[in-house]
Amino acid sequence: MTARAVALAVIAGAALTAAPGAALAAARLECTAESRAEVAPTFAVVALNAGDEPAREVRPEVLYQHHTYAGEAATLEPGARREWRLALVPPPSPGTFAATVHVRYRDALSRWRSVPLVAQVPAPDGSPVLARLALEVRPVGRAGSATLLVENPDSRPIAGRVVLVLGDGLATDPESLPVEVAAHGRTTVPLVLENRGALTPGSYPAFALFEYGDAGTHHAAVAHAEVSVVAQAGGARARPLLVGVGALAATIALLAVAWRRAAARA
Repeated sequence: MTARAVALAVIAGAALTAAPGAALAAARLECTAESRAEVAPTFAVVALNAGDEPAREVRPEVLYQHHTYAGEAATLEPGARREWRLALVPPPSPGTFAATVHVRYRDALSRWRSVPLVAQVPAPDGSPVLARLALEVRPVGRAGSATLLVENPDSRPIAGRVVLVLGDGLATDPESLPVEVAAHGRTTVPLVLENRGALTPGSYPAFALFEYGDAGTHHAAVAHAEVSVVAQAGGARARPLLVGVGALAATIALLAVAWRRAAARA
């Protein structure tokens, strides 16, 4: 049987920055994922360590149709490549479904990192996904924003939910949002991102997943963008100090007034 595959590839940890003259060593995983409609549905995940430090305990975790599939853990030395093949349950109905992947690993400092991926899993008799997505992400310091454009070229309105899939350290709240798009229409979904893991400045992958139903057929549309994490501005770090100094000055002034009033009464 001819394999029917859809693959999306991302690079994590690219363009990390360091102080001038400093050497920066890190594991950097390049990962791909694809579904293959062979005799039994399979899902292939490939990881390549393009960095200059080992990546340890590397293993993919795939969430598909409320089931979690995990690959065997492996160590990837610089330049090493590993492929995992996981057997999936067949799609439950016509259409296109989605598998969410996190390739997790420990870096040279024993910190857990992950590379997110989202790949489409089409049913053998599934109809094509008509909805189109475009994800735009603005630079993130402590927080940032993103915009997801959802276009519906169909003659019928569609409704579903949008999920933003991020790696460790980045988060969004709420995790999913309801979306409705009129026939031959488009809508814009605003999103907020937070750098909760104090990530090093660099480029990190993000995926938007829009799942919806149409006439009994399930559809999953996917968009990919890179999140640019930037160093926090000095003003952002100085603001708590300035607020603290102001509060202290106000407290001293109030104490001085109270002391003068007490002295006058005496």
